[in-house]
Amino acid sequence: MLLSTSCSSNADKITYPKDLKTFSLNDSIKFDQKWYDYKYKIIVYSNGSSTHLIKWAKPIEKFPEIAFLFYIDKKDSTKIKKRLKEREFYWPVFYDPESKFLESNKIKGLGARPYYHFIFAIKDDKIIDRAKMKNNPTFPEDFEKYLNNFLSEN
Repeated sequence: MLLSTSCSSNADKITYPKDLKTFSLNDSIKFDQKWYDYKYKIIVYSNGSSTHLIKWAKPIEKFPEIAFLFYIDKKDSTKIKKRLKEREFYWPVFYDPESKFLESNKIKGLGARPYYHFIFAIKDDKIIDRAKMKNNPTFPEDFEKYLNNFLSEN
């Protein structure tokens, strides 16, 4: 069972700041605007210092019906690129040094900085679960099972 979590109210839909730059290592994978329209999304929001960028390739490949969106709010884009290279992470990331994603969605309950990362499960642009909640797995353990449940229960 997945938990229900919200933005400022249960009726609010997630918004995606469209003016954020995206980049990937060597521009290997381009961001596809259609990902905004997917029914199911996993959104990872990070300060860029976490190891959460490891081992995402397998779930991204195995679950093409889920859009995986990565936001990093570290100010220094050079450090972000260095971290991506160290982790061999080729998926596109949003460069969000002003935390526009969090600000535009008024997501509650994240706590104060410094934080490391949050993983949100999104259905129809509403948060239905968030990492660190009771039913959300610690990545990567049981993540494939979690994604299968996410698709089948919703």
